[in-house]
Amino acid sequence: MVVSTDDYATQAGLAILKKGGNAVDAAVAVGFALAVTHPSAGNIGGGGFMLVRLAKTGETVAIDYREKAPLKASREMYLDKNGNVVPDLSTVGYKAAGVPGTVAGLAMALESTAR
Repeated sequence: MVVSTDDYATQAGLAILKKGGNAVDAAVAVGFALAVTHPSAGNIGGGGFMLVRLAKTGETVAIDYREKAPLKASREMYLDKNGNVVPDLSTVGYKAAGVPGTVAGLAMALESTAR
């Protein structure tokens, strides 16, 4: 069974299962399809978490692929010269951007099931 917010994404996941893929293969296909068909539900510019239980070993793998701060980010970058927080600086504009983790996280999920 595959369920998502978009028929095309659901069909992509279902096609993967019909060709012999596993649940993670289908979830990754759905995730990438949603990035195109329903970006607010699954976008490659974001991040997330995934728990995968490996059928062969019973092991549970936790994958944290949240966005990360840019390399040059610092604790002081949202403060004025007096050390006070500048309102909205962390949520609006170029300093609010994070480095996306979705593509790396979904690839890591595929690798976890290839063990």
